[in-house]
Amino acid sequence: MPKTQIWERIESLPGSNNLAEFCRGVGLDYEKFKKSHRRNNGPPDSATLDKIASHFRLDLRWLITGITSSCPLNKRIGKRLKQFRNKNGWSLEEMSGHVSLFPQVLQNYENGNWVISTELLNDLAKELTIPPNELLKEHDTLPVQVPELKIFQPNSIAGAPAIKGEDYVSIPLTNSSIAAGQPIIQENNIEDYVLLHIRAAGKKKNMVASRVEGDSMEPMLHSGDIVIIDRDDKKIVKNRIFAIFYDEGLTAKYIEYQENLLILRPINPNSQLQIINLKEHPDPIVGRVIGAWKEL
Repeated sequence: MPKTQIWERIESLPGSNNLAEFCRGVGLDYEKFKKSHRRNNGPPDSATLDKIASHFRLDLRWLITGITSSCPLNKRIGKRLKQFRNKNGWSLEEMSGHVSLFPQVLQNYENGNWVISTELLNDLAKELTIPPNELLKEHDTLPVQVPELKIFQPNSIAGAPAIKGEDYVSIPLTNSSIAAGQPIIQENNIEDYVLLHIRAAGKKKNMVASRVEGDSMEPMLHSGDIVIIDRDDKKIVKNRIFAIFYDEGLTAKYIEYQENLLILRPINPNSQLQIINLKEHPDPIVGRVIGAWKEL
């Protein structure tokens, strides 16, 4: 059986030719990993992939999908990183030793192939004795939090405010943490109602609203925006934003499938990609974000 591409990328990592040493270094269960590797029966689970990415300090998205970055910001960071390394008179191997990276990993960051984490950016800047923003575009700032949507529960309920005429529908704006798939909104979970014109609502009946927190979907969505989610629309469409139940809360992201994994992709290049193992969490999609209300 030919190897899946994820296994091929794992086998390209330093030390992977000695599976026992590789597992010891990464902190993996050798027997379990060896069986999975030999059988090649799908990708490793999400926890294993996360451990490998964390150990090598590499881009998790690349490990899952094989896709390298084309973001101008990553190219700029890589170019600046190489400039400051050369200014210090360090070879690739010397710089790698300072920040505990393998040279080929550092080279991928210098080439702008991977999204660099905030933690690694800070470590690199510290070793180069420069402020982190020296490696970023002018006026860029470092992300301050992982962006999340405030949690909500779906579906309208009896007791919504009556509206004269037939021009608008009322959508509950909720503030509590609710898992995907639950059809009823409890009265005490609703903080207000959002009015949506029937032309925008169309035939959609199963909608809910929530406030955005964080900056992972900037510049499209900003913290404080109110988004409306159609819970009946779960068909994955490229470049459409979906609400996903993740890590006991809801997050808004672009999504895509890769084998048995659901990849949550932010717009903001400084935000981290997230993954969900669909074998462990088979129905995380709450619905598609169909609109947003912004304060100006």
